[in-house]
Amino acid sequence: MSYYNEFLQDFRSVYFSILKAKQILPERVEIEVIDEESDEHSVFEPADVKDVLEQLSCDLNFLAIYTERPAYFAGFAETMYEENGLIVMIFSKKCFRRGRHRSDTHQSAGNFAGGAEYGAGTRLVLDFEWEGKCYDGQIAPGSYYIPIHKKPWEIAENLDITVPIGYNTVIVKSTQNKQKKPGRDRFEEAFYHS
Repeated sequence: MSYYNEFLQDFRSVYFSILKAKQILPERVEIEVIDEESDEHSVFEPADVKDVLEQLSCDLNFLAIYTERPAYFAGFAETMYEENGLIVMIFSKKCFRRGRHRSDTHQSAGNFAGGAEYGAGTRLVLDFEWEGKCYDGQIAPGSYYIPIHKKPWEIAENLDITVPIGYNTVIVKSTQNKQKKPGRDRFEEAFYHS
């Protein structure tokens, strides 16, 4: 079952909240993206894969995209190289499904990105596919798998966002909560303002 994800328009804040919750340094993140199947599902989606990647473009140190439509990402990859010096690696989805992604990607990163330090980062897999199974079982220990459309992201009671990461969830604190006075929850606020 797949779900529309209303949080993709502001994915940058969700991304940094996830890194903070998992205690991951942004410069140590290696992002791997599994592209969606086709454009038919994302017709009503407020943001697609490329929109999300453009939100993160200034903060990316490593990016591998698994797709069956490499021409769609060609302009983005060229812009990333020209503006940020980042070589975006584009692979067929078959490479990910066969389980060759981890070693191939890091070998390529060492060859192209200038060093072995990229092989020691924390891997974050963003799965934008709408159909099929989750790839939890194919993710190496110490890596994080985030299904964007396969598991629902929900608004928690206090307006925070619950994001599924593998079999677990992370609660991403909303920016709206930072404006409240400390020590009061929404029931106290309603009591004092009624």
